Amino acid sequence: MNIITTRFGLIQAQESELYRIPEGLLGFRSYTQFLHLPDPVVSGLSWLQSATAPDLAFGLVAPPMAVGDYRVEIRPGDRAALELADERSAMIYVVLSRGASGGLTVNLQGPLVFNPVRRLGRQLVLTSSRYPVRYPLESAGSPQVTNPTLPPILTPLRATA
Repeated sequence: MNIITTRFGLIQAQESELYRIPEGLLGFRSYTQFLHLPDPVVSGLSWLQSATAPDLAFGLVAPPMAVGDYRVEIRPGDRAALELADERSAMIYVVLSRGASGGLTVNLQGPLVFNPVRRLGRQLVLTSSRYPVRYPLESAGSPQVTNPTLPPILTPLRATA
């Protein structure tokens, strides 16, 4: 199938490469089919590109790139929805966004969990979480990293995200 995107141009993909997110993402419930693509330039950055909306793509990073002690408990209902037999096989990402001050933030309260075998995804909402929705990756207006565990990817990430 051909997937037209504004960020990556035309992408040819097999239907079996798509991830289904049956409930969609918060604020984007009607979009349920996505490609998960590594960024061609920035190591550690990937994109969740809608298969049906050319301009809808979310930047994703693995949680350790944002905060070292991040833990997500996948509840039984979420495990069932993901058809996830072993929680250790799950892929977990947080959504990257540009904050009001122009700095990068990640949503630690709404991680995305994928079952790579069944090609299913789900956004969790950690309601009793100690994690914020907009966790800054850098201080406003400064290239200094506020989290010393963050790899030195911010310069190309700022340009790409």
